[in-house]
Amino acid sequence: MKRALVLCLLVLGFSVAALASPLTGSWSTTIRFDDVGGVLAINKLESIVDIDYTMSGWTFGTTAVFSESDFDNLFFQADGALGAFSFHSMLDFVPTTPMFHTWTNGVSVSLAGVDAFALFQVDNMGTAETPLIGSGATIGLQAMAGDIKVTGAAYFNMTNNTYYYWAYGYDWMVARDAYQSSCGTFGSWSTPSALPWEVQTKGCTLAWSGASIYVDFPFTCLTATAFVDFSCAKGFDGFGINLTGIETGIPWLTLEELDISFTLTTKTVVNYFGISFGDFVCVKPYITLVGKGATVIDGISLNALLLSYSFNGVTFKAGEIFTNEWYYWALNGGTHVYGFSKTGDITWSCIYNSAYDEYFGVQIDGDSCCGGAFKVGVYAFFDTSVTTSIFAWQELLASVNVGIGANTNLFFGVSFLNTGLNYFDLGVKFSW
Repeated sequence: MKRALVLCLLVLGFSVAALASPLTGSWSTTIRFDDVGGVLAINKLESIVDIDYTMSGWTFGTTAVFSESDFDNLFFQADGALGAFSFHSMLDFVPTTPMFHTWTNGVSVSLAGVDAFALFQVDNMGTAETPLIGSGATIGLQAMAGDIKVTGAAYFNMTNNTYYYWAYGYDWMVARDAYQSSCGTFGSWSTPSALPWEVQTKGCTLAWSGASIYVDFPFTCLTATAFVDFSCAKGFDGFGINLTGIETGIPWLTLEELDISFTLTTKTVVNYFGISFGDFVCVKPYITLVGKGATVIDGISLNALLLSYSFNGVTFKAGEIFTNEWYYWALNGGTHVYGFSKTGDITWSCIYNSAYDEYFGVQIDGDSCCGGAFKVGVYAFFDTSVTTSIFAWQELLASVNVGIGANTNLFFGVSFLNTGLNYFDLGVKFSW
């Protein structure tokens, strides 16, 4: 008991010291062991070191990412303000090659009711041996005049990113260039990044590529957006109007969006239907409209059900997928293949195993030593098309995440298939 008390006091002391310092950061490592013919072998190792230094409102940071065999990524980032201007910069390298990958910069300012921004990027679209360097830039603004909002941007040797600025804002855009985790695993900058904007061609001259303008305004009982596009390739690309929130007279059916766009020789009409059945207590249905083409509605399809109920720190979860492919926009928006994540959420981007169509799970949350928290999760997955295992059970996932104080986390995860041990993970994260 005395040893536990001393440990808690030491952890709390380090936590307070870290909070008082301008130097902050974290180090985390996760190791996965696979069962290979009855022998445990390291399948994956991921170690991430992140250090930030804050001074006079500026934050300078560096992040290094290591795998079991490579120094995968190294990037530097700076964020701060000078007067009314906010700045952001990120410089990225692929160390193993070694190769310069990209340098992105952003600046924003709000003056007299006008929000303006500028982006500048230098990108290596080639390899370390044969670098293909290109640069691009975007200048944009957003302003209000009564009920009218105007968003516009001009881009130079850069892909058209006005839509992202109009829909999500400047802060969302510059956050995209950071080295980010995808489905719990960090990716690699060794391939071209999936940024909302990219340099179009090699070369360091900022030739004008195009411009777009969006105007939001109230129109009778609707919300309307008019837009127009110009480009260096065609001059006038086209214009259009977007209407949202159109009532159909049926309480559970709405025409969420109607897009009408024109070029010099074409007209395109796209509509997105939506349905609403109100709030459910603990069961979430995934329902889509079934139709012929974009305008004929034949019926309603129940694609999946999720159950979640929490009581006294314990959450019971269950899910059933009846069909794993459905429209993400009703009738006219294309389809995604859906499945369960590791924790039983319905997803199309982070599917753990697309064959699983049923699961049951339990999550337990609580307090651990010295102000930390713990989380335990156990999930059983099934493939109901399989008849060779009991109850069609395929895999059991279990994980334990324990916080020791405010700055140390320990992780353990294990997977059992119906044939035996699959893998287990060990991880630690320390913050200061």
